[in-house]
Amino acid sequence: MAQKTKRTILAVALPVTVLGALFGYYQYNKGPMDVKNNSAIYVSATELYNLFSADLTTALKKYSGKVLLVKGRASSVSVNQQKEKVILLKTMIGSASINCTMEDDPGNITVNDEVNIKGICSGIGQGDEDLGIRGDVYLTRCFLIK
Repeated sequence: MAQKTKRTILAVALPVTVLGALFGYYQYNKGPMDVKNNSAIYVSATELYNLFSADLTTALKKYSGKVLLVKGRASSVSVNQQKEKVILLKTMIGSASINCTMEDDPGNITVNDEVNIKGICSGIGQGDEDLGIRGDVYLTRCFLIK
C-alpha cells in the first residue's frame, strides 16, 4: 500500500513541478510590456483622479498595472533625477495631478497643451492631508500619442 501511495504522489507532483518550471521560464523570458503598441483603456485625467480619490479599491482593480490612454492638459513639464521628462496633467481638483514619467522625449510640450498620454498606471501617491497636499496618480513608461 505504501508503494502505491508513493507512486501516486510522484505521478501528481512531477507534472505539477514541470508545468510550474515551464511557466516560470516563460514569464522570465517574455520581456517587458510593449506599452506603445498595446491596447489601452481611455480615460480623462479628471475622471481617473476622481475614481482614485472616491474609491481606491475599485480604482486599483480597474486601472492598476493596466495600460491607460489619458487625455488632459499639461500643468507642468520637468525632468526628474533619472533625466526622464515628467508631465503633470491637470485634474481640476486643486493641486492634484496625473504624474506621467515619459519613456521617450515628448518634444515641445508646454503648459496648457492638450495631450494624450499612454502609460502604465501604478496607483496613487500618499500626499499629506495635514498640509492639504493631495497625492498624484502615477503613470510610468509613458508615450505621447498624437
